[in-house]
Amino acid sequence: MSPQRPTNPAMQRLVDFYDPAVMGKDVGGRTLAQILAWRDTRLESQHDYIQVLFPLPEGSIFNEYSPVVDEETFLYLRHDSNDGFKRAMRRALARMLSFYGFDITWDQDAAGKWVVAVDAKKGAEEDHFPRWVRRMDHNHLRITRILRSLRVLGLEDEARAFFAALCWTFDSYRRIGDGSMKFWRRAVELPLHIAPDGTEVDWLEKYEEKKEEKAEE
Repeated sequence: MSPQRPTNPAMQRLVDFYDPAVMGKDVGGRTLAQILAWRDTRLESQHDYIQVLFPLPEGSIFNEYSPVVDEETFLYLRHDSNDGFKRAMRRALARMLSFYGFDITWDQDAAGKWVVAVDAKKGAEEDHFPRWVRRMDHNHLRITRILRSLRVLGLEDEARAFFAALCWTFDSYRRIGDGSMKFWRRAVELPLHIAPDGTEVDWLEKYEEKKEEKAEE
């Protein structure tokens, strides 16, 4: 049985935004397709879209209209039947990874299991890395959000593949600050109910417990 559609109007807008059949608009009147078609220069300079592309169960101090995922929406979006949302979020991820200088692939191994890989694009060092491979940058906050949002909304493999690429970049260029790497690591390794800054989301904790119990079976 599929979970019910969210009742919160803001969450209904978020679901419609990611629904390929609806192609809803965010509070700025923009569809997902329109945002993903922006040039890199606009993705860099505009700051009010990343919160709707990669929503979190925590609010944003940078965008008062940022959608805050509630329990009802968490269950709805993570449900196995919601393939349309997962495909749409993967499109958003692929676009942002391209912006940062990475390609993402999904391939099946010999056992039929899907394997996700994120690798540097050809020419990334000259064309993409200069905008964010530095000690401090606003894109580091965006990356933390992306990693956590992927995990919260059920794309754990994609989050870990992106993190592996970030570790490679950190080790290869030695330009990114240790503080940023610490937050990225926390985004992928902390229990799901704890945000990288230590904020706790009480209702998420029981789902982390269920995940652990299932793994032990």
